[in-house]
Amino acid sequence: MLLVLYSVGYLFKLPPKRIMGVIGEKVAYNLRMKLFDKIDLISSGFIQENSKGQILSRLNNDVMNIREFVSSRISEIFAQIISIVLVVVFILMTDVRLGLIYLVILPVYAICFYICDVKSRAYYDGHQKQLGRLMSYFERGLSNRHSFHEKGFKKINLTVIDNYIKSRNVTNFMEPITTFLTNVSNITVYIAGVYLLSVNEIQLGTLLAIIMYGQLMTKPIKKLSTSMASIETAFSSIKRLFAIIDYQKDE
Repeated sequence: MLLVLYSVGYLFKLPPKRIMGVIGEKVAYNLRMKLFDKIDLISSGFIQENSKGQILSRLNNDVMNIREFVSSRISEIFAQIISIVLVVVFILMTDVRLGLIYLVILPVYAICFYICDVKSRAYYDGHQKQLGRLMSYFERGLSNRHSFHEKGFKKINLTVIDNYIKSRNVTNFMEPITTFLTNVSNITVYIAGVYLLSVNEIQLGTLLAIIMYGQLMTKPIKKLSTSMASIETAFSSIKRLFAIIDYQKDE
């Protein structure tokens, strides 16, 4: 069983980075083409509302964020989810009673992920927006050198840093939560397992197998928690890009 799990883990690291890199470039290419086609159709009111720098930030920074996510992260996230599902299946096949402890804790992980997502979403959106303001400042300053003011630039720059730190603080909080929940589930399994062993309900080999499976599930869950920042950045960028792609010009 353990050999199968390790083999599946390596299998789902495929397709290799080269293939995912090509897919990421194609996604970026298609997004640029859609944005290029739409830019000619959007009204001047939309441009004035968002500023040229905001639009340029979406064309450049947001497209690159999505490309990076597709190239480097999406296959890894998919592999971690598949690994967790397979480990849970093997645990339930070994002993349903102990497996239910791990099964019950999974929704708690999901709820914590959701809460962190809700709390951090505004900061990620704010960070991307402030980067657009920064680009607008440079765009305006290059056309009119007298509009360059160190105080104004410093204020925007500090806002970018502030939003970045706040967004990462929320998502980084998921890692200690994951560690705590993992420890709780493992300790609960140990206690229940020792009790079942003492009343001859299970064999020692079964308990050891469950413990090893639990350790295997810990790693992908922690990896998913550390991937939250890239997930939030990608979805924030997607939302900003589709605000242009889905824009309907007023008649």
